[in-house]
Amino acid sequence: MDLSSVFSKTPKGIEEISTRASHLPFRMRAMLIMVDGQRTGNQLLAFGASVTEGAQQLAALLDGGFVQVQALGSKAAVRRPPPPADEDISLAKSYTVRSLQELLGSQAGTLIAEIEQAETADDLRKKVGKLRAALRAAPDQNKAKQFLVKLALVLD
Repeated sequence: MDLSSVFSKTPKGIEEISTRASHLPFRMRAMLIMVDGQRTGNQLLAFGASVTEGAQQLAALLDGGFVQVQALGSKAAVRRPPPPADEDISLAKSYTVRSLQELLGSQAGTLIAEIEQAETADDLRKKVGKLRAALRAAPDQNKAKQFLVKLALVLD
């Protein structure tokens, strides 16, 4: 696997984002979400908990047919149509809720309720200040910072 290559989702990967039919583990699903037809393998690995874990996840996604190496000069690498807005917010909300549960445990309840009420990506962006404040109490500050970086990417 050439990590300098750009990766894109296959039809199977796009289907998995919508249906969760393959029941991918949380971190592997997060990696799949980050694959956008513009980022290289090295860029994707920078978002993982560790380079080794990220490489294993990307390899598993490639082997499972969820992602592919983007062909050079492909229009998909330059421009891709944006996904529907309701899919974006659904994925971002799900990712946020799971991450808050992992990072804050039972202390995340009120914040999770607010996140679940967000109807648009803009609504969710408005909650980032509260997220930052709440995550100051997270035991693992490195994971909290990684989460905020990934959330910003998902919302952009």
